[in-house]
Order: sequence, then C-alpha cells, then structure tokens
Amino acid sequence: MLLIASLLVLAFATNSCTLDNSNNTDIPAVPSSPLAPPAEEIAQAINSVALGAGPGAIAHYEFSVVLDYIGHRAQVTQLVEIVNPGPDDWDRVVFHLPADLQTNRFTLSRVSLLQQVEAAARNIEISNDGFVTITLPDTVQPNEAVLVNILFGLEAEQTLNVLRRPFGDVGFNERLLQFINWYPRLVPYEPRRGWVRWEPTEVGPPLYAEIADFDLRIQAPEGVQIASGGPVSRVGNEWQFAVQNARSIAFSASPEYVVLEQSVEGVTLLGFHLPEYGDEIQATLAAAGQSLTLFNEKFGRYPYSTLVIAQNAYLPSVAAGGFVLHTGLGFDEYSGQPDALLVVLVPLTMGEMWWGHFVGYNPIAEPWLGAALPMYSEYLFDEQYHDELTQWYWDNRIFYWEPEGPINRTAYDLETTEVLLRSVYRRGALFLRDLRGQMGDEAFFAFLREYYQNGAFRIVNSTDFFRTLSRYSTTDMSLIFDRYFDVEIQLPTPAPTLTPIPSPGPPPTATPPKTVHIVQSGETLSEIAFRYGVTIDSIMFLNGIEDPERVFPGETLVIPDE
Repeated sequence: MLLIASLLVLAFATNSCTLDNSNNTDIPAVPSSPLAPPAEEIAQAINSVALGAGPGAIAHYEFSVVLDYIGHRAQVTQLVEIVNPGPDDWDRVVFHLPADLQTNRFTLSRVSLLQQVEAAARNIEISNDGFVTITLPDTVQPNEAVLVNILFGLEAEQTLNVLRRPFGDVGFNERLLQFINWYPRLVPYEPRRGWVRWEPTEVGPPLYAEIADFDLRIQAPEGVQIASGGPVSRVGNEWQFAVQNARSIAFSASPEYVVLEQSVEGVTLLGFHLPEYGDEIQATLAAAGQSLTLFNEKFGRYPYSTLVIAQNAYLPSVAAGGFVLHTGLGFDEYSGQPDALLVVLVPLTMGEMWWGHFVGYNPIAEPWLGAALPMYSEYLFDEQYHDELTQWYWDNRIFYWEPEGPINRTAYDLETTEVLLRSVYRRGALFLRDLRGQMGDEAFFAFLREYYQNGAFRIVNSTDFFRTLSRYSTTDMSLIFDRYFDVEIQLPTPAPTLTPIPSPGPPPTATPPKTVHIVQSGETLSEIAFRYGVTIDSIMFLNGIEDPERVFPGETLVIPDE
C-alpha cells in the first residue's frame, strides 16, 4: 500500500473542475476478481536466463478520480510510490505527459512529495517536450522510496469512429467516454545512465514504461458504468480496479454499457458494449477466447485472472493492463464475417498485450519489437481458426499496404503512424513468416515461448531477441536478416543456462537437488515466481520471507518444486 501522510502543497495554483455527481441509482456490480500476480506455469525455466533489463524503478500508482460524465472531464488525485531498487542514488524523478496532457485541456493543480518526512521539491521543471522533472530535497538511496502526489484536471475532446490515435485517446462521443494515456507516467530508469528521455516523434503515442501496480478508484455519476482492467468491486457509485505487473491502466464509461461475461482457460472475460451490439460483442469475446487459448499455447500463459473488453469511440483497438478498448468503427461496420475489422483486430491487439505489455520494449529506438509479433499473431489466429483466410491475410492485410524498407528503423525514421503500420508492422510479419519457414515450427515456437517467459515484466531489446533466437537456430539466416534489416545481424553466442545447485543434505540419489535463484538487481518476487512457474506464497514459505517486497540483490532463494 502507498504511504499515508498529509502532503505539502507546492507552488501551483489550484484550478479544479466543477463536477456533477447528481442522479445516483444502482449500478450492476462487477465480479470481484482483481488481476493477481502471475502464478501459473509459463514454460520450462531450469535452462533459461533472464533477458532485458529488470525494472529501474518499482512503482505503485493509486488514482482517485471524480468523473464528470456530462462535462467529459475528470478531477484526479494521483499518488505514486516509487521504490529505488539500486544501485544508484536518486536526486530526482521524471514523469512524461502524454499528448492530451500537453494541451489546455489539462490543468495541473498541485504537485507534492514525501520521503522520510514531509518536504517540498527543490525544483519542478516542465519541459516543452512533456517531461516533468522533480528535484528531490533528499537523496533517495537504494531500497528507499519516495511518494509523489499529483492533482490535476483533464477534459476529453470529441472524437469520431473513423479517427486514429492519438486523436481521441482522451475522447468522447454522444454515448461513451474513454481515458487512454490520461495520466503523468513515470519514465523508465536505466542504472548508471539515469531517467530515460526522448524527443517528440510523429509516431505514437509510445508506451515506454516499466511494470507497475495500479489501484484505480472512480467516483462516477449515478447510472454510469465504468470499464477497466482488474475489476474489484463497486460500492454505491464508486468503482474499484486493481492491476498488478502492468505498464498502463485505462478506463471507459457509458450510461448505456451492457456487460456480457464468459470464462475461457480459467480467465473471466467481460465484454462492455452498447445495447444494440449484442452480436458484435459475442463475436468479439469468441475471438478473444480463441486468441487467449492459442497464445497461451504458442507464447505462454496469460498472467491475469480477468480480461475486460469494452467498445470504444474511435477506429483502433488499444491494449492496457488487463483491458482492451475495442474498435468502435468495427462494431459499426461488422459484417458477420471473420475478415471483419471487429474480428481481425482482436488477435492483433491481444498480441500487443503479450508483445508490448507483458514483454516490454523501447518503442522509440526499436518499434519493430512491438510491431512484428502482434501483426504476425493475427496470422496465427487465422491459421488456427480460419484457414480459408490465410491467403486473404497476406493479400489484404499485408501486401495491400505495399510494405517496404527495413524493419529496424527508429521512431524518428518513420514519418507517420501510417508508415509504422504499413512498413514496420507488415514487413515485420513477413520477417517472422520467413524465420518460421527456415527454422521449422517446433524450433520457432520454442523460441517464442522462451522469449516470452524470460522477457515478461522486463524491457527487452533486439540483442535479447537474437540471443534467444540463437538457442534455436541451426541454419544460416543471413539472407533473411539482410532482406529485412539494414544493419548486419550476427547471432550472438547463446547465453549460458542456469544450473541447479544442490542444497546441503543427503546425496542426490536420496534427495533431488534443489533449484536456487540468486536475486539480481531490480528483480521482484513476482518476477521470480513467474519465471519458475510457482506461486509467490510458496517461495515465501520455503524461504521464511514475511514481506514479499523485501528481497535484495545477492540473496539466495530456494525455488519450490511446484
């Protein structure tokens, strides 16, 4: 839980929104099924090594939102507890303002912070490129925390079903309201290098964030239904959501939402839709359930207990923590056929959950890492469930866009989001097609499963991708690499594997050796449990750990045989 304290007001004048909370009636309660830390077996872990960077900051966001649905605006109290996992000392923390928060529809009312005692920041700087730098009054050393309190108001703008992002991320139409990329987000921290910054790009909006835990509480007007990831409860007109190990949280609202519930693979699927779209939400949930089953097999287990899908107010579909805001245009234009936008965007967007949210990446430097696999996930869906559409996929979803150029371009090399979609997404799918063709199915999917398992809850890079690939590649792939990359790609030497270390006691013939894990800088207990396919509680019990947040670099943990 976040630290509880009164917070010192800094030099920002309050300019609060006036919110209407009248007309209260009963709202159907949502299931009490918060998103829990991963605890199911993902894949064989004994011969794996962790990829990418562990979190450079461990954050817990707590939001209290007063929603003015009629006025299309919200007043927000955002508390962020940030733990420094080391090895560096911090003298500042940095947040980034998404596009909608760089407009006059955003009003920053107050920023304050708490470390060991109440204190004001020495300085707060808001740069023209949307970064908020808070200089701390006292250094935050490893394993210490700082609490940042941000109060702001945000007003949505009207959107249309034909618009693409970022227009409409914080938007509304006459029947619903959506808040996507709606809060100041802590930027990643790189040990020895500092807080990550980037120049604005024409491609976006980028989701560049480490994993965090989120608690969202929304006070809504009576009769308004709220959809978000990790539904916990509704008490009166207050809705509560909790998401752990996620990179973002979003929500939508409508007084007309109808909720449909299903269960697939032990996951509760909730579909929020406008009343006349019953067939559409049935088709959406069917495709989501099929995608969940397929990706669990091909990539690795979906790590949460619920998946919420809500009809949105513009063209694209967007993934957030345990939540998909699904194409409003697709609902309007659904033909009843599996090649409809409503259906094809389901596996693509859910692919972005696996390859963008669970496995993180840098969308500025290497957007192809978050584009190729989701686009190819759509093909895997057709191949599994609609074999008659596989050629249609290549003809209409790929070659129709006339993809060209190398896939390893940075966001600064791409003129528009359309170029990203046309070339990086589509060429990325072609690259994976050729890679699979040369490797064979068994090696290709074994590669993806290990890449997912070891990259989950981390930020990976292309070196991690190719290092994992090298463990499953037995042929020369230089022709494929030359076709899709404009730099020379040489597969690195496969990374060494972890070796189980016997614990003291009887010889191995009497007692099998125990698997042990040495905690690395930045690792959390939930990451370790996820990697070995065991529960957090079982690790705590076996190692006598009382506080799951108190594990330290260099500590040796015995992994239970689950």
